[in-house]
Amino acid sequence: MAVYFAQTSAAQTNADKPTPIPDLVIQLPEGADVNALIIVNLPNPYATGQNYPGAVIGIAVDGNVLPIYASFTYSNKVPESTGRMPTTLVAAVLLTLKQQTVEAVWQGVRGSTVIIDSPATLSAII
Repeated sequence: MAVYFAQTSAAQTNADKPTPIPDLVIQLPEGADVNALIIVNLPNPYATGQNYPGAVIGIAVDGNVLPIYASFTYSNKVPESTGRMPTTLVAAVLLTLKQQTVEAVWQGVRGSTVIIDSPATLSAII
């Protein structure tokens, strides 16, 4: 078993389309008939905004965003407090006969700003 790992501790975005999370990028090795288990873990993110703020978290492989995602939104249109919203996304990526670049991506929903101010990780287990 091999483990690939990247970590970041501070970032924010108000992008309205999937945008790479700074420093959360890894290279998968070549392979055939083997899946890599990809894990994006944001243990303490939060979002601010005026219209049910939230975030969408995804995974891009060689620049192509996969159709799976994780997300969170607040229950109040304008939350009194932006509580932490732990978010984890797990997916399998099939290895190919060339190296692949895997990135964690994110975006705000409805004009939200999404913030990470503690360690967040991107991992692959093969």
